[in-house]
Amino acid sequence: MEMKKPVYLYGFMGSGKSYWGRKAASDLRLRFVDLDEYIAEHEHMQIPEIFAVKGEKYFRSLELTALKTVHADIISLGGGALLSPEAAAYAKNNAVVVLIDTPFETCYERVKSDGADLRPNAAGKSFEELHALYKSRETHYRNIADCIATNENTLKLIKELTL
Repeated sequence: MEMKKPVYLYGFMGSGKSYWGRKAASDLRLRFVDLDEYIAEHEHMQIPEIFAVKGEKYFRSLELTALKTVHADIISLGGGALLSPEAAAYAKNNAVVVLIDTPFETCYERVKSDGADLRPNAAGKSFEELHALYKSRETHYRNIADCIATNENTLKLIKELTL
């Protein structure tokens, strides 16, 4: 029997990638990995610390390496994990990329309530600056996605893709 490709949950910070990944994996008894948590654990540093100490370029190289080495049914990616052409090509060839399409205002409220300092690309940024980042990535997210999930259909879509 052919193995199904893993599902990569992708989208802007605060879109619900980790939430939906954990929920789907729990409900369906599948293996889930949050790529940011995996990287933090293996680097023995939190993501903001990696950004501050080693820089975003180094972090993006860790993401690409992790994409190629982590094996799970459902993997939630950071909001910029597939921005590089190499990472995007790897994802397109080896996974089903699901965009968690969440309105910016919802993402912003979640990021704000989580504490923007937990997210290096949100730290110290205003509503307008984060909205500009969201808008700058919106086309990329849609172009890279194999399918788009909204809060209403996310669980059903992940189930269809994994079973």
